Amino acid sequence: MDIEHEFVVAAPIEEVFACFSTGPGLAAWWTDTSTADPRRGGRYTFGFDPEHQWAGVVRVYDAPHAIEWEMTETAPMDDWHGTRVGARLASEGDNTRLHFYHRGWEGKTAHQRISSFCWAMYLRLLARYCTTGEVVPYARRNDL
Repeated sequence: MDIEHEFVVAAPIEEVFACFSTGPGLAAWWTDTSTADPRRGGRYTFGFDPEHQWAGVVRVYDAPHAIEWEMTETAPMDDWHGTRVGARLASEGDNTRLHFYHRGWEGKTAHQRISSFCWAMYLRLLARYCTTGEVVPYARRNDL
């Protein structure tokens, strides 16, 4: 079972790609902290809180058009382990078409459905960041 979202962001492709390919970009909309090694085989860390310190390895890297991580450390969310999170981007004039996906779920579970909803909410924050520069404080991201 896969999660997919597609929409247009009113920002250039390089800016949207930076939201996935850099630590500060990821921390602006998804994580509290992140580190990035933007290359195929590079390791990324995704910090949310003390109990949720995750990591992934880049499996696809084609700047500024595509990035994908295989999630390698996801405790305590073991159903995320081995899944692939990625984005494909295409320029549409001054805008960017973003096709986001989270693939490899073992089935349609309650956590998969919750994650799909959460991704939609986080991607909305990505679009806000790209269009306005606003970074919603991490502790408030699920309030909006």
